[in-house]
Amino acid sequence: MITLQNIKDTLNTLPKEIVRTPLLFSEEFTRDFGAEIYLKPENLQVTGAYKARAAFHILNSLSAEQKQKGAAISSSGNFAAAFAFMGSLLGISTSIVMMEQTAPFKVEKTRRYGGKVILCENRFEARWETLDQLESEGTTAINTFEAPEVIVGHGTIGLEILQDKPDIDMILVPISSAGLIAGVALAAKELNPKVKIIGVQPEGCNATYLSFQKGSVQTIEEVDTICDALVATKPGVLPFEYVRKYVDEVVLVSEESIKKAVGLLFEKTKLVVEPAGAVGIAALLSKAVSAETGRIVSLLSGGNVSRENFMEFLNTQ
Repeated sequence: MITLQNIKDTLNTLPKEIVRTPLLFSEEFTRDFGAEIYLKPENLQVTGAYKARAAFHILNSLSAEQKQKGAAISSSGNFAAAFAFMGSLLGISTSIVMMEQTAPFKVEKTRRYGGKVILCENRFEARWETLDQLESEGTTAINTFEAPEVIVGHGTIGLEILQDKPDIDMILVPISSAGLIAGVALAAKELNPKVKIIGVQPEGCNATYLSFQKGSVQTIEEVDTICDALVATKPGVLPFEYVRKYVDEVVLVSEESIKKAVGLLFEKTKLVVEPAGAVGIAALLSKAVSAETGRIVSLLSGGNVSRENFMEFLNTQ
């Protein structure tokens, strides 16, 4: 079992390259929603997303032999860039499996950080099949859906939030494969059992929402969302155990509310946030989450959005 102490120990090992992002109070959103709104801007993290924390912890935890042979993961973009960056920092060769439909700027960013990109067909299971092939060739392949190091690394975000604001009432967390919310929820609830942890998914990729409703891991057939960092067709089995234990609710938000949230975050906070990172604010905008009096943190998980798409979102306001 993963413990709060595991997360505390990991926070102390993170390199200086990983930013301890601040907890930002938003006067504008506080006025709009009627509750104290704070933002955890992991869009300002190195490589532009929260994944750097888990990427470092995974690679740093490998054996000397594994580090020498190199490591591989599959990613839709944000984990890819973080894994490549941390591999270069630690002197470990990294390979990243990405679907052919991945946004070109995310592929190029991963290559620029030193990762070897291996494109596979646009089928979710093809990612794992390609990873299996790499493992058969001697590379250490990590299934980020099930690796406990992922939950521990992401948990450092929850730990920082509670260290900065122990009396927080609610944390809104984007969900894809559920590793992020599992870590944040574990750390936050162990420090303050009263804090509510609310997961947020786009309507077009609702696997964890369905799983939470049914109490077991569910798989969806198709994904249809602008949130290209939230495209998991099912939650990981391991993180879902922690979701069931620590998460209070999972809600869905529409594509329109996500686009509006991206624009409002730029307008009101001057932050560039990708659609996946804006789903918490979308939940408040659409009233999927009730912003009653209290202290709410919206985790802005990333800011990796192309200029063209970002301008499109701004123009839909």
